[in-house]
Amino acid sequence: MRRGASILAAAALAVIASALSAAPKARGTGAGVYTEAQAGEGARVYAVRCAMCHGPGLAGTVETPGLVGKFMANWAGRPLGDLYDYLGRAMPQPSPGSLTAEDNARLVAFLLKANGVAAGTTALPADSAALRRLVLEPVRPR
Repeated sequence: MRRGASILAAAALAVIASALSAAPKARGTGAGVYTEAQAGEGARVYAVRCAMCHGPGLAGTVETPGLVGKFMANWAGRPLGDLYDYLGRAMPQPSPGSLTAEDNARLVAFLLKANGVAAGTTALPADSAALRRLVLEPVRPR
C-alpha cells in the first residue's frame, strides 16, 4: 500500500509540475510595458479626473495618498492587474467606476512613468487578465 501511495504522489507532482510549466510566466514592468504616448494620454486623464484629489504633482494631500515614492513600495511585487482593478472599482472617488477600461490602462501607464518605470513599444492592454501577468517591479534609483 505504501508503494502505491508513493506512485500516486509522484504522479500528482508530475501533473502539477507540467501545469506550472505550461502557465504563462509573469513579466516585470522593467521590460517596458507601456508606451510614452499612452502615458501622455494618462497624464491628460489624470489632470481632469484625479489631480483635484491627488494634486497636480501626484504628491497627495492630507486626505489622499501620494502616487509617487511610497506608492511604488505599496504596489511593488504585485500584478498590475491589481492596480488596474482598484482604479476601475474605486476611482475617481467622487464617481467610482466611471472611467473606461482604456482610461484605467492609460492612468496605470502614467503612474508607471511618474514613478520612473521606463516605457516600451507596446501599450498596456485594457484587460485585467493580461495585466495580471505583469508584475510591478520596484525601480532602482539611477
